[in-house]
Amino acid sequence: MADNAKAFFHAKSDAGKAPEANEPHARAAFSVASEGDASDRGLQTMFEFDPAADSLKWSDEDAAARIFGVERDHVAATRNAFSACIKGDEDEARAAAFAGDRQSYSCEYQLKRDGVDGHWVEERGGWIGAGQNRRLISVIRSIESRKRRDEQLSWLAVNDELTGHLNRTHLRKTLDAKIAEMISAGRNGAYLMVGIDDIGAVNSDFGFEAADKVIAEVGLRLASVLGPDDRIGRVAGTKFGIIIADTDADHMRQICVRLMNVVRESVIETKGGAVAASVCLGAVSLPQQADTSNNAMTRAEAALDAAKRIGKSSWSAFTDKTDVVSMRRRNTHMSDVILTALNERRVRLAFQPIVSDLDETPKKFECLIRMRGDDGQNIPAPEFIPAAERLGLVHLLDRRVLELALNTLSVIPNIHLNVNISMETVKDFVWAEGYIALLRAHQDLARRITVELTETQVIDSIDASIEFVSEIKRLGCCFGIDDFGAGYTSFRNLKAMDIDILKIDGSFVTGVSSSRENQLFVRTLLDLARNFGMQTVAEWVDNEADAMLLKGLGVDFLQGFLIGKPETNPDWLPEGAPNEAPQRAERRQS
Repeated sequence: MADNAKAFFHAKSDAGKAPEANEPHARAAFSVASEGDASDRGLQTMFEFDPAADSLKWSDEDAAARIFGVERDHVAATRNAFSACIKGDEDEARAAAFAGDRQSYSCEYQLKRDGVDGHWVEERGGWIGAGQNRRLISVIRSIESRKRRDEQLSWLAVNDELTGHLNRTHLRKTLDAKIAEMISAGRNGAYLMVGIDDIGAVNSDFGFEAADKVIAEVGLRLASVLGPDDRIGRVAGTKFGIIIADTDADHMRQICVRLMNVVRESVIETKGGAVAASVCLGAVSLPQQADTSNNAMTRAEAALDAAKRIGKSSWSAFTDKTDVVSMRRRNTHMSDVILTALNERRVRLAFQPIVSDLDETPKKFECLIRMRGDDGQNIPAPEFIPAAERLGLVHLLDRRVLELALNTLSVIPNIHLNVNISMETVKDFVWAEGYIALLRAHQDLARRITVELTETQVIDSIDASIEFVSEIKRLGCCFGIDDFGAGYTSFRNLKAMDIDILKIDGSFVTGVSSSRENQLFVRTLLDLARNFGMQTVAEWVDNEADAMLLKGLGVDFLQGFLIGKPETNPDWLPEGAPNEAPQRAERRQS
């Protein structure tokens, strides 16, 4: 290789020195090439392009061969041979750089490989030297694993991991859109809630793996008889939601019968043995009986409760009477579920990382509440949190989340945890005092806790919020407002509450790199936060483009699926949040 290229390699070992005038682009390329996960870093190489000879020289031909998916002797030796391996059109910046019209470039693309889809790589480079010694030095590295991870995270944001069907959030969005279409076009449809019968018995007799197999197979069978415009999603551990795009009352009855029959037509083979599955269904007509997704889901579940009272493999259509009876029954049932889960220590924390930079090892996490049912399945928070608020049990959940967070801080030094609290606890003097007393008893740990309230909650009871925030900050806690931007908090209230952290509402963060309106809004919030001396967190960050833009705008912290999903058993806490404080556990053993 030419002396310029050798100088580039030398730059790697002299990273602490001031860069020479002819190597800034090469240094930047190597810096970026070292990012990513371990498998990516292990597959990278560098090439030198000589424009006079139209030749490419590779620093590591073996690595280049692996990246291109060819034998070593067939690695591209000219610019045209290299470009011919790129899937699709060549990046404009790359083409301009090779033509000598651009000093440096950075791009991502896929390399064509025989028999498989393109292999994703990142290429960064720039020109060094002058005259006859002028060379284009570039680093190329595999980013296939990152691309696959991004694709998986994007897929999981929309779909349920076990069944592959839509998750609850996106089924709800789809349901709202379908209802709007029906109203606009004057059509009728239906929303069905499907519950698998006796899945708890399957767990008990055959094991959790068999139960998962039953859930996944039931989902496949239900989907197999739906029309092309119908949609299915998993809305809870053992429940599916189905949107029927075009139907009337008679046809809805036929569909329900067909769905029940397709599930029970044959047994489901699992490793534990054959399982004869069946389902119950609740149906609500759209849009006559429900013109929003919330009404449709609530009333379909009420009809499902009525069907279950009839017996296995039954279905029921929603009526006003059904709703009244079902709501009372669900409240009673959910009260038992929440209290039992608390008593049996089945309330857990899931930790989602918050970082200041993408390559940072997380030391800050938000604690999200999780609850397992007695059948071992997770109960989605949207099912039990609203019920807990209606039933006056949310105080107990807030207290338990704080206990688990303090237990975690006791055993894991040098981390900071964010915990959410409901306004019901803040407004209730007895429960607020109990919450503060628990922090006071662990004041050494309270300094590593940020307590969060949503903006809309703060607005609803500003005086109670100010008093509560004042008390916890005396103990060393930080205070943050969650979902900021969703409400209309005044400047006076922001100043009065002495806020440390503003968490920007995720609806303004998602897709911010391609939305000028969201960019303007985020800039405005950041200016506001800086003027009040507050730090900022961007939630729902799910792609690198949004993350880079947000950091460029001045956001202090990032949170979202790009950074990491919530985990109940992260690597740094494999057993999950301790159910008891360490000192209590030690006294019991002695």
